Amino acid sequence: MATEKLQKIPGYSQGVRANAAVRMVDLARPICPNSQRKRNSDGSWADIGANCQLAGGQWWVMCEEMGHDPYFSVQTYYETVDVTDDEGFVVGTKKKAVNVRRPNVAQVALGRRHNSGNGVKNAIEKKGFKRLSEIGFEEVCQFRNCQNPVNPRYTSPAFGAYCSFEHLSLIAADAQEIMVPQINGVTEGPNIEKVRQRRSKMLREATASAIE
Repeated sequence: MATEKLQKIPGYSQGVRANAAVRMVDLARPICPNSQRKRNSDGSWADIGANCQLAGGQWWVMCEEMGHDPYFSVQTYYETVDVTDDEGFVVGTKKKAVNVRRPNVAQVALGRRHNSGNGVKNAIEKKGFKRLSEIGFEEVCQFRNCQNPVNPRYTSPAFGAYCSFEHLSLIAADAQEIMVPQINGVTEGPNIEKVRQRRSKMLREATASAIE
């Protein structure tokens, strides 16, 4: 039986900083759509039904059973389209609403400094979070703020899955409490090349056990 191909997450990497190496796992977060208050066209509050989150316990199970789609949100965008007459000539423009269904994605830290390394486990077991693959999307790089696809070459049972050697090596060094020299992207005097070489050597050594 063929399995359905996973989709790429509709996101982008922003605020990725090599000097802030933190292992983060992107998870799908449950949010009952009825928890978001909405107004009618006349300004009054809309009656959108029961907010499953108020039920407590494993509310996300009930939410899915009720068909509320808690792991996705619908965002409305407006695009300008042409208005044509009966003969096909453009006579003006108008705004058209476009609804886009997107997964609710949240980053959860995974490391001994954060919740004793139990952040992801607790989010899944106690808060109803799911792995991206469970809702039909590819897993992404586990470096903080990075949503690039995972490169199998840079996947380690000990340190996680990443898009590049740089991200894997930085997290490996962080996990082993290796203090790597920071590079700020500016000229730092005549010794900058030696600093870069020392940094590269330390990162290679930190990752030596990660990639067989």
